[in-house]
Amino acid sequence: MARGLGHAARVSEACDHEAILTAARSRRTALRSRAIDDAYRDPHTEELLAQMLDESDDLVFAKPVIAARLGDCAGAHGDAALRRAIRVSGPGSRDVRCASLLALAKRIGPLATPDLVDGLTTPDGVVKDYAVHGLAGAGDDRAFEQVLRHLRSVLRRKRPSQSQVVASALSYLARHVSDRARRSDLVAFVRRHWDALDQAEWFAELWPDAAPGGPDPDEVRAPSDAAIQEWVRRGLFGPLPPPPP
Repeated sequence: MARGLGHAARVSEACDHEAILTAARSRRTALRSRAIDDAYRDPHTEELLAQMLDESDDLVFAKPVIAARLGDCAGAHGDAALRRAIRVSGPGSRDVRCASLLALAKRIGPLATPDLVDGLTTPDGVVKDYAVHGLAGAGDDRAFEQVLRHLRSVLRRKRPSQSQVVASALSYLARHVSDRARRSDLVAFVRRHWDALDQAEWFAELWPDAAPGGPDPDEVRAPSDAAIQEWVRRGLFGPLPPPPP
């Protein structure tokens, strides 16, 4: 059984949200889905979604979707609810942990770095990947060595679906190379592992000087942080589309 700790503050009784919360507890997936959409449209979106995230035991659909929606909301309740969801354990809990890590990073930016670093310590490789996606979009430089180790591990395993996490890891690492020695070492790493990285398009767009044939590693300039951030927001770190009317 999945386990979580604590609960979000209850939605104010002065607001009548019982219909949404009742639908969210339904055994019918369609009703749960409609409840999430209704909560997203409600003036008290964040508070409702935080309570729903705590109360839901649907690890397959509702809980990951609620967590993802919280990533696009601001407020006083969602951060704690997402941190509780990150600690959910048990069979089938991977998706909610992944969605919650990414949502927390989207909400609070660099302040989520300790949570994302913790995500890199899990034995679940997919959760680690999502921690890297979150760090690419929001993390400060505290996780540089951990992300580089994870990237080395990904390249050794040669997973067929590794392109996205490789690009996210490169995005994170390249955002934190203001130190010349660190930058030179990363450029040397990139050139040694060029074929395994398989990210020629990423480098052509964001950091062409780091590619093989570029300047000496000690002479390569840091890439544009703003350009990398814009690139990251085109993917998993971007906002979700609104629910249908």
